Amino acid sequence: MTPLNKAQLAGLTGMIAATRDEELNCTECASLAAEFIERQIAGLPMDGALAKVEQHLQICPECTEELQALKRILESEK
Repeated sequence: MTPLNKAQLAGLTGMIAATRDEELNCTECASLAAEFIERQIAGLPMDGALAKVEQHLQICPECTEELQALKRILESEK
């Protein structure tokens, strides 16, 4: 196994620091994605489970990429 370089270690440390006691998994995040993006586009506050989506996006690049793609699609439809 190859040791982590400084950038990888910093990224991992940042992800650990961003974790919370209660978090969504990727499936839960995906189930709230449309509502999250619609509220984000409308400038509405994120509360409850939607606030947890924001937390999940801080540590999950895959979900972040998917939500950004969904946002582009929804914005292009308006």
